[in-house]
Amino acid sequence: MDGMGDMGGMTGGASPAPAHDHSAHDKYHSSVERLPDGSYRYTHGAWLGHMVPGAFFLAWGAWWALMLYARYVRCLAAKRPFRTQAWSRLPVGPPRLRAAPLEPLVKVVLPLLGVLGELWLGHESYRTLYQPNGQFVTDNLNDWQHSAMYTCFIASGVVDLLAHFCGAPAGTELGFLSLAFLGEGLLLVFHLKGPPVEILVHLILGLQVFATVLAILAELARPTSILAASLRPWLTMLQGAWWMQTAYIMYTGAPQWDPDLMASSMFVPVPFVLLTVGIAFAMLCTLLVFKAIAEWRLGRRLSFDPSGEAAAHTHMRLPSDDSAAEGYMGAAYGSNGAGGDLEMSGLVLKTYAADGDRHA
Repeated sequence: MDGMGDMGGMTGGASPAPAHDHSAHDKYHSSVERLPDGSYRYTHGAWLGHMVPGAFFLAWGAWWALMLYARYVRCLAAKRPFRTQAWSRLPVGPPRLRAAPLEPLVKVVLPLLGVLGELWLGHESYRTLYQPNGQFVTDNLNDWQHSAMYTCFIASGVVDLLAHFCGAPAGTELGFLSLAFLGEGLLLVFHLKGPPVEILVHLILGLQVFATVLAILAELARPTSILAASLRPWLTMLQGAWWMQTAYIMYTGAPQWDPDLMASSMFVPVPFVLLTVGIAFAMLCTLLVFKAIAEWRLGRRLSFDPSGEAAAHTHMRLPSDDSAAEGYMGAAYGSNGAGGDLEMSGLVLKTYAADGDRHA
């Protein structure tokens, strides 16, 4: 007992260890503030910070889609092979302007302005990455993450310019573009934090960015496929639209998107699915309109299969027995017994005049 008392005295005489300050940690994870009237607000990020990149990606994807389908329809009209391109020139304007690589220049300039806006212009403290004690400044990390994303696209634009003026191996521009989207996706994945609603909207955003990377790789593998080439503008427009939808979900204070309600999280995928189908349908309509305009100007029909191979095959119903097959083929090819090829359900049945010469 005395020993325990002595130990207690020794403990009492020692200075207590300083308590760890969790204020910065709690501030980082408490991303939603509940206001006195019951409404809410997110303590990090901003409506404009999601709308601006959303508008950029939406416009960029729309530009890709319009230029892609215009070039594809021109190939149909000229009956020449289609091949995808990483970027497009202006379709109208003075010759020198149309020959200039404006899209790569825009890809360099606009993200550079984004970096300046995040780190320098009007936000002097945001440039500070380290505290005096050597730790990161937590409140500034979002701006550095955004700047890293912008830098990836700046690099892609610089590669486009180098390939334009100096030349580069085939696929280099698309390869660096896929790296830019890959960098964006990684930053978004490690950006996940906050309540379930916030995590879900950013998780969906990250998944579709990774899907864009795969789409560009498919475009590299199938450079003559219009379907593979359509994936990139479709997913880019979808990304832009979802950035804007995220701004509405998080920063308008709408009661239906209250982060404390489970129903809010459950409904998050619904607008995403509708945007997915809606943008794809709009792209298909755009292609059909471009084709109709070209047909009206040329005064002739354009085929999506210029080789004419699709028209050479006639799909007919498979007869039930050999006798029906003979009568069916006689009606299709004439009663003189001339042989021919008939494609039925993917199989080619060759017929001959004599029964002994018939081969299936």
